[in-house]
Amino acid sequence: MTFAAAALGLVGIFVWFGLGLLAVQALVVAGIIVVFHLAVRAIGYGASRKIQVQQWLKKFCSVLLCVLTLLISVSGLIYAVQDDMFFYNVKDEESREILLGEPGYSEVAFTAENGKTYHGMLYRGMDETAPLLIYFGGNGEVSYRNMRNRLEQNQWQYFSGYSYLYVDYEGYGLNDGSANYMNMYEEALAIFDYAVTLPAVDTERIVVMGYSLGTGCAVYLAAHRPVAGLILAAPYANGFDMYNNMLPIFHSPLKLLIKQKFPSDEYAPDVTCPVLVFASHADEAIPFASSERLSAIFSGDTELVELDSVLHDHIFSADGVFEKVQSFLEEIKAE
Repeated sequence: MTFAAAALGLVGIFVWFGLGLLAVQALVVAGIIVVFHLAVRAIGYGASRKIQVQQWLKKFCSVLLCVLTLLISVSGLIYAVQDDMFFYNVKDEESREILLGEPGYSEVAFTAENGKTYHGMLYRGMDETAPLLIYFGGNGEVSYRNMRNRLEQNQWQYFSGYSYLYVDYEGYGLNDGSANYMNMYEEALAIFDYAVTLPAVDTERIVVMGYSLGTGCAVYLAAHRPVAGLILAAPYANGFDMYNNMLPIFHSPLKLLIKQKFPSDEYAPDVTCPVLVFASHADEAIPFASSERLSAIFSGDTELVELDSVLHDHIFSADGVFEKVQSFLEEIKAE
């Protein structure tokens, strides 16, 4: 009875915190232990020659209980901390203040049909109507810092002739909430729908660009809206590849522990625009094989640029990467 009460208490805790999967696991484990306990008691009522079997089963149940308790604890820990591994909730007020004092930069804020308000930054390098690039950053990026880097590292030359829009994920920058892959997908569509309403935007030439974590949003958007081009740096085929690259245990039943699924490979076949992909064999965060697999299933013309000795955070620093981006953008602009 004591064990049953403890198990039910554990289930209640999991349900309270919204951990439905772990609640089910706890119930299953409790059921297994109860079955074994009843079996032991049944055997105990048997003949005395079965006492040794009874003792062995009791020891077995104790070991099994310890092992399963450990597995549940580890599973709960993985389930609880994984969002912190993906989302850093960057703010960077310093970069925001610097940009607001520079010409061409303006803050944007809009309320989408879902009732949420999203904040970010827009950069216009010209006054006339121009194509637009929508950027989705990695988990350590925020709109203000990204554009400050573009300014200080003289990178706007590679985006010449384009306006540049970066709207932050939920929980980043000035946004409320917390990010997860589903609301990131929802936000990506809302950003496009907002972008086509902006003045001086060539709505026939909107290009989407994503880096690392943001490539999932970029692929999803390109599959659901009429974009003119898609640029991906260090993309993944799905969230399982990212999890297993960090800890290679998420196979078979353990896949159920994964919260951030990011199934880019599910949406890639619906992308019909031209695609430019950068992936490195030395990328320690996103396996090259995952990027390569994703690149192979786009329906549009796809170019995979393979980098040899470039680490994940240095993709854009690699020789020729920005020049390739510039050439891609110029081709779309000229069409």
